[in-house]
Amino acid sequence: MDLSTLADALQTSQAALLMKSEPWLYPFVNFAHILGIALLFGAILPLDLRLMGLWRSIPLAELKRILVPVSAFGLLVAVSTGVLMISVKASEYLAMPVMQAKLALIAIGILNALALRIVPAWRLLAQVDSRGTISRFRWAGFMSATIWIAVIGCGRAIGYL
Repeated sequence: MDLSTLADALQTSQAALLMKSEPWLYPFVNFAHILGIALLFGAILPLDLRLMGLWRSIPLAELKRILVPVSAFGLLVAVSTGVLMISVKASEYLAMPVMQAKLALIAIGILNALALRIVPAWRLLAQVDSRGTISRFRWAGFMSATIWIAVIGCGRAIGYL
């Protein structure tokens, strides 16, 4: 499916029609999108910083147990509400290079998180002293923080371009 076919499908969906017809729905979805971003970034940044070596006195396993589910829920909210917001003007939004960059960065951010989960040390965090950090964790944290900051920057730019 190419981008224009996807855009057409989104713009003509029931969700898009509802978003256009209900005056308070778009602002509510926009608010929920911001809340999803806050949950995602608010949870992932402390974890990323810990992966990079900050707060070594706090076991990584404890942070992982709390922050990974919060960030995953935030991502789910942000993506689902983002799709709803795009659906209103999908052809226009999906043609924007900054939106394409944002979508690519989101995919890279998700892949980075999934790649981290396949590192054997990640699965063993609860069974080992996790007060240190390994090189793979440092790079994953740095990449994650950089990617999600760029996603937020692209998202903000969309409203001004």
